[in-house]
Amino acid sequence: MEITQSYALMLTLALGYEYSLKQWWADFIGRKTKNPIRNYVLYRLTHLVLLAGSGFWFFPGVHGVPWLAFSVCLVLLGSLELLVGLIILRIKKATGASLYQLNYLVPLSLFLVSYLMDYPPRFDLDYRLILMFALLGHPANYFIRWALNKSEGFPEELFDRNQPSSMEAAATADPLQHLGDNERIGRRIGTIERLLILLLVISKNLSSLGLVITAKSIVRYPQLSNKAFAEYYLFGTLLSVVIALASAFFVLGGL
Repeated sequence: MEITQSYALMLTLALGYEYSLKQWWADFIGRKTKNPIRNYVLYRLTHLVLLAGSGFWFFPGVHGVPWLAFSVCLVLLGSLELLVGLIILRIKKATGASLYQLNYLVPLSLFLVSYLMDYPPRFDLDYRLILMFALLGHPANYFIRWALNKSEGFPEELFDRNQPSSMEAAATADPLQHLGDNERIGRRIGTIERLLILLLVISKNLSSLGLVITAKSIVRYPQLSNKAFAEYYLFGTLLSVVIALASAFFVLGGL
């Protein structure tokens, strides 16, 4: 599939608003509300308004009704995360298996549906690079968390009717949970790591890729004596590097 400038911008908007807006909302807005359902609906309405407005700004030839329908479609596809989360939880309780791979259905659908719209961008920029910076930020963080089997979205208590305090949990649990300080810092480190790899790839300085991983490992060295943490750290780091390199290969057309 060719990554055209139009498709790159479409993906930037689709993935950027779906995951970057979600994380920003969780950090700055979600913690201020006690009603998780209202918070999520307000987030999705904001998502829709920003997405629709961005289309009219970035694509001068965009048609009103098709773009609005496209925007609604992207918002609805993003909202499928709730259904996917419920399905994963039910399967886990019934069989003990954690099919975290189902989480990837939402971003995959965004990749496919974004290909259906083709409008020339207003500004003459290399949107492939912009897509790379957007993709390697919060979206990549979500992809890695899913691979590590760390859930995002609604907590289990919101779906579990067998919990004795399910009503209380539903009233207090937030589908857009903000992360603790340590985890937020960990995400930022991962994002910087992938962006550094991207910059090294663009500058054709592949020999320096090892320095990025080495510098990160030095900081974590005291914790690597713990086998469980070492395996977790190694898997997450290698996956982060693979995502950065694979994205550069497919989006930029090779290394």
